[in-house]
Amino acid sequence: MTKKGNTIIFIIAATAFNIFLTVLLFIAMFFLFFVFIKPLISDNFIVFVLPVVFIVSVFLSFAIYRALLRRIFRNVDMNKYFNTDFSFLPAKHKKNTDGEDNLTA
Repeated sequence: MTKKGNTIIFIIAATAFNIFLTVLLFIAMFFLFFVFIKPLISDNFIVFVLPVVFIVSVFLSFAIYRALLRRIFRNVDMNKYFNTDFSFLPAKHKKNTDGEDNLTA
């Protein structure tokens, strides 16, 4: 497998893991909310708490994802297995020093 293929597989797998982690954390926090907190508050506040549970689960999943990626990047030589210049992605617009847009590959 080439570096390009490894990079694409890594990005897809990492994205799938992040989505899975977000859903898992949301379900866990949703369950914990209904078991421990819902009996203590009135039903009117549930509408306000559920979006907060979702947002907290998203931020927590990104924090865990980022910590795991940092650990992987510290322990694995990324240049050996992955294409780190991302030249296979679509070109981006970059500005020259004179302020003009140039399309770079």
